[in-house]
Amino acid sequence: MKAPPELAVLAAAQDGLITRQQALGCGVSQSAIRHALRPGGEWQRLTPGIYATFTGPLQERHWVRAALLYAGPAAVVTGAVACRAYGMRYLPSAATLELLVPPHVRRAPIPFAMIHRVTSMPAARMVRGIACAPPERAALDAVRGEQRLRDVRATLSEVVQRKLTTLERLVSEHDRIDRRGLTLARVAFDDIAAGCRSAPECDLRDLIRQSLVLPEPCWNGPLPDAPEMVPDAYYKEARLALEVDSVEWHGFGEAAEQTERRRALYARLGWRVLPISPHRIREEPMAVLAEIEAAVTAGLSSVA
Repeated sequence: MKAPPELAVLAAAQDGLITRQQALGCGVSQSAIRHALRPGGEWQRLTPGIYATFTGPLQERHWVRAALLYAGPAAVVTGAVACRAYGMRYLPSAATLELLVPPHVRRAPIPFAMIHRVTSMPAARMVRGIACAPPERAALDAVRGEQRLRDVRATLSEVVQRKLTTLERLVSEHDRIDRRGLTLARVAFDDIAAGCRSAPECDLRDLIRQSLVLPEPCWNGPLPDAPEMVPDAYYKEARLALEVDSVEWHGFGEAAEQTERRRALYARLGWRVLPISPHRIREEPMAVLAEIEAAVTAGLSSVA
């Protein structure tokens, strides 16, 4: 079937998808729609009333677009799928496609997306042509119901680390929306407020707080005598910097040469660096803690 020009324009703007009402509105008859959707036809049905005007494989973007068309023009994508659209990486494994709609919108359930009616709709942000909830709302919805504190910390730390939002906006959005399933978010907020910007840094903070001798270090702050240097954590009096060494987490990946140059600068400034791997924080926590305590003690002795 040759689509009318108006319908072709609509489909092109919607990743090749159209609604039944759009097809009828452009002059396509019901019998022509049935013919296009027949086995071996030119179209394929994604969900009731939503069609792809092609026969090729469907990508995630097509399912997202189909859910938005089904839910209506006021709908926005939220949760892990929206977070991925913003470029985030560290998200809970159960990345269900979730949409928010105003309370007056009623839709039957569909198998590939969850549609939530909410009393206070966030303002939509267009991300590569997809209407998404703001980053703070998307991140909170992504961790809603998550039982693993580490995953909650990872997502909420990353959305701040990437400067997609601020802690203040996260807290404000948390206090404004339905807080069911968000118990662990408050723990992550405390870590972010302290300066932690990744789940391994939060793990390290938990470990340091178990010490009977260590105070809390400064997290992700500029060194007093070298503001261009921002270690993961440092003890000013001991002139000791702590760096969580991980290609996966630290700075979202850093070349070995950059690490060497940065540590050479620390040495010129009279600062020692204690590298710590996320694996050891998890698997050898007491050994790591003892090393930090010893390094701080040695640092204090050397500057005394």
